[in-house]
Amino acid sequence: MKKKFILGLAAILSLASCNRNSVSATIIAPSGTPAIAISNYAIEHSEDVEIVSGPQPLIAAFAEKEKDIIVAPINLGALRFKASQDYGLYKVLVWDNLYLVSKTEITSISDLNGAKITSFGKGSTPQIVLEGCLNASEVTAEITYLDNVAAANAAFSAGTADIIVSAQPNISGLDTSAVFVTSLTSFWKEATGFDTYPQSGMFVKYESYENIKDSLNEISDSYDHLLDDVEKTAKNAATLTGMNENLIKKALPNCGYKTVENVRELVENYYSMMITLGLGASLGGELPGEAFYQLLEK
Repeated sequence: MKKKFILGLAAILSLASCNRNSVSATIIAPSGTPAIAISNYAIEHSEDVEIVSGPQPLIAAFAEKEKDIIVAPINLGALRFKASQDYGLYKVLVWDNLYLVSKTEITSISDLNGAKITSFGKGSTPQIVLEGCLNASEVTAEITYLDNVAAANAAFSAGTADIIVSAQPNISGLDTSAVFVTSLTSFWKEATGFDTYPQSGMFVKYESYENIKDSLNEISDSYDHLLDDVEKTAKNAATLTGMNENLIKKALPNCGYKTVENVRELVENYYSMMITLGLGASLGGELPGEAFYQLLEK
């Protein structure tokens, strides 16, 4: 069955290649770090870019199949591929952008044993990374999940939570002068042996690929130079998303934008952790097949 699908996919790409007239890609992306990641491209093609809040518009976009590119959480892209194999992973845009914000210093994962932690992202990357780290180290903590990162930050600022999982650029909006900010990356490495974990990626519609190569190359190039001019990126991102320009500028170096070589291996490790935690039911309990990666950095 998988072989038949891959052959069918090759036929689709071959048919698409008959039309060599490159067109500007239509894109949907969630606000926050994924939107910032493409902001220098998107600001020049704003008529083709839609910025949304929450997962529902992204889920709808995968189902409707009208967008050429969907920027989405890495777990959502795999779940939708299992349901309808129309979009494949092209590029990871956001890596390891999760942090513990606490009132006391956390130097090791064992410091969280018996702790009360407030997080966001139940069923998605924050839960996968946090619980993956805890379980691998046999550390038990009481975790409360809130609707979004802003709610977690608000709980910390209000004093109703002493330890939260947060992310940039939201952390840059906190008064961090008297608190501790600890990246979850080193704990993830202890748990899995891998230096980083993927969070958000670009998922490209197979039927569109040949016609939007110029757009894909332009997006990749703008991403690779995202941090070359932080002031420019912050200004473009603020215009695109409506977020505070100074906040974005402060957060940019710590948002998880970087070039990684062994992308597929890191992505598969992440999906394996999903399955280990019992969050991979929608994947059918198995890793996405070869076709999912066919466009990866092609």
